Amino acid sequence: MQIIISTVIVSFVVAFVLGVLLGVFQKIFAVKVDERVVKIREVLPGINCGGCGFPGCDGFAEACVKSGVPAKGCVAGGAKVKEAIAQIMAQNANA
Repeated sequence: MQIIISTVIVSFVVAFVLGVLLGVFQKIFAVKVDERVVKIREVLPGINCGGCGFPGCDGFAEACVKSGVPAKGCVAGGAKVKEAIAQIMAQNANA
């Protein structure tokens, strides 16, 4: 019976230590994401049609922020998406 109890205690200690290490490594190796990319991705329709010339909605959102692709690039989203992207990027919607 003592072997079972010691095994359980050791398992809990190892699990706790690994959990703490995972939390520390998450903070150390965190990848910073531009909030505008996330906001634009939420506005896009998410059908990944490729009509904008990018492999999907994620690629288009990143290109809008990093390369300055105009807001009118999302063909599937229409005027509503174009205006929302322009507002997020502080651009003119007609550009």
